[in-house]
Amino acid sequence: MSTPNLNLATPDQETPDIAINAEGTPRKPERIQPLDVLRAIALLGGLLVSIWIFGGLGNNRQLQILEHPNSDNYRLFSLVKLLIEGKMIALISLVFGAGVVLYLSRPNQQNKLSVPDLFIRRQMWLLGFGLLNALLFLWSGDILYHLAIVGILLFPFVRLSSKGLLIAAMITTVIFCGKNYWKYSDDKKAYNKYTAVIAFEKKLSRDSSARARAITAIKGDNKAIAQVKKDSLSKKQKADKQAWEGLLKNTKYDPKKDEGENKEMQTTSFADLWSHVLPATQNRESQWMFQTGVWEVASMMLFGMALLKFGFFENKLSRKQYLLIALAGFAVGILLGWFRLHYYSVSIADYTKYVVKNLFPYNILFPLEKLLMTVGYAALVMFLAVITRLSSFLKAVASVGRLALTNYLLQSIICSVFFTGYGMGYYGKLEQHELYFLAGEIWIVQIVFSIFWLQRFELGPAEWLWRCMTYGKWLPIRKNTSTNTEVIIPALT
Repeated sequence: MSTPNLNLATPDQETPDIAINAEGTPRKPERIQPLDVLRAIALLGGLLVSIWIFGGLGNNRQLQILEHPNSDNYRLFSLVKLLIEGKMIALISLVFGAGVVLYLSRPNQQNKLSVPDLFIRRQMWLLGFGLLNALLFLWSGDILYHLAIVGILLFPFVRLSSKGLLIAAMITTVIFCGKNYWKYSDDKKAYNKYTAVIAFEKKLSRDSSARARAITAIKGDNKAIAQVKKDSLSKKQKADKQAWEGLLKNTKYDPKKDEGENKEMQTTSFADLWSHVLPATQNRESQWMFQTGVWEVASMMLFGMALLKFGFFENKLSRKQYLLIALAGFAVGILLGWFRLHYYSVSIADYTKYVVKNLFPYNILFPLEKLLMTVGYAALVMFLAVITRLSSFLKAVASVGRLALTNYLLQSIICSVFFTGYGMGYYGKLEQHELYFLAGEIWIVQIVFSIFWLQRFELGPAEWLWRCMTYGKWLPIRKNTSTNTEVIIPALT
């Protein structure tokens, strides 16, 4: 099916590049408000999870919460993990995929770069924004970098039909599930190696001849000494033993880790902070990206492309159908999430016992859970979009989505300054509920900022800069501008 020439962006991207009239003036594009709302939900909801890392509620402190399953802190944490964690990245990727299809469906313009050329240029500049966010604003969990790379990789898939895209999305989702099992199978192998080493150690202790050789060695028999050394653990066996013991250690709360991390993050030297955060950033943008991230992002991007071509975002379904899809997505997704969190708690309590008794990891169906709940969010927004009473509220929320790139970078700047030592130094000092209150305050700031900004300007500052770099010329940003002047940037042409 053909796709309309609409201006749609992804949560981390600004809207597709501005349409240019023959005389060279920008033409105000038509917008799909539900997609702006979805971008805003992904952006604002994602902050509830990213603020964990910004604020020092990392994996170690999370283990402390999980050790008290009857506490209110645990219930609040589980609620956010169930409804938000992973779903907002999935929602970002889904709308990104829809945006890619819409962008590449635009016709080429005479005497200008082709749309595919502009798309690749956009993606490369988006990658640059991601590196800026990670390296300058110290956000190791940046998603722009990954969206840029996967967007380029999936560029050829735009030609597929809606059914073809859906099949590709399901295949990548299955691969994503397989990646989770692969990691778990590595843990099971590590445990099997550990048990083999322990059995060998017990055999040595029971071996009377080994004890006899030890006695002989004490008397100075060099041959006996050599034999005793031969019967000790090899380097490989020691490494196998330490590997499993280290893995188990990472499933238990260690207060010393928090002390060291807090000290590092509260240093006033930006250079020291940068050096401390860099390894996490490198791991995220290399190991995580190529082992798991590419499948996580690609599966939802492909699904977003498929939904766009099916007409999901164009009100092709009835309100009843959207509601049924939302209810089904949330019902099955929350059920899968409940089982995941339950078995996650079981694994944390005794990971050795879990590995011995369970064939599959607790998160093997997490990709399917995210897919269902993300579609649930999308269908719910499409259902609510036509309710007149909510129009003002949805318009205010949509304003955040229209400035998604600006607001995403602004979140990183605010949190970096608030939590790290070169700023206000609140890293590790706020409780979980206090982090959420702070996130809510940031929401208010961003909604108000977005509303007032869009009263004067067509684009956010980051969106405008990105668009100018993509086109290689200075484009208007103010509303109702009448200038036709275009200043070419030589480096970009």
